[in-house]
Amino acid sequence: MEIGIWGDSITYGAGDSEALGWVGRLRKSFGIKNDIGVYNFGVCGDTTDDLLKRFSVEADAIKPNIIVFAIGINDSKYPAGETESLISLEKYKQNMRELLKLSKNYTDKIIVVGATKADEALTRKSGARFVNAVIQTYNDFLEEFSGLESLTYVDVFDVLDIHTDLEDGLHPNAQGYEQLFGAIKGFLK
Repeated sequence: MEIGIWGDSITYGAGDSEALGWVGRLRKSFGIKNDIGVYNFGVCGDTTDDLLKRFSVEADAIKPNIIVFAIGINDSKYPAGETESLISLEKYKQNMRELLKLSKNYTDKIIVVGATKADEALTRKSGARFVNAVIQTYNDFLEEFSGLESLTYVDVFDVLDIHTDLEDGLHPNAQGYEQLFGAIKGFLK
């Protein structure tokens, strides 16, 4: 059984002092005796545009039985000085539809994980802006899209406490990743 998990820095595990992230915790929970491979294809800063460029090559390498997408928060962000999201909601929808089409070449077992909340004040200091109301519109699409396509949707928007579970206002700390792992693991076990 091969599980491929594609996403961004939160999928990668950025900000986790234990260096596991939620994907590493998932891998660890399966143990080495279960013949389950968990592959983390999280890339810091990635959007759905970026993921489309690399998905097929990476999926060909592992031939996944289960595909998990956890991407969208970077699509929704406002780059420094900009008044529109990096990837418009319409383009995001198109990209997710294309990723689904590509995924069907490997499996029908596809899980979509929504984006988490950000501490808007802290992220603004870095120049880029993450606006929770905008993140939620991307999540609303994911939930609707998942329902229409008979995909499993995991809503994690309210899983983290922005005051105690985030390392830098965007990326979870070890406690936050443990919370994400707890919310997501049941959909994969």
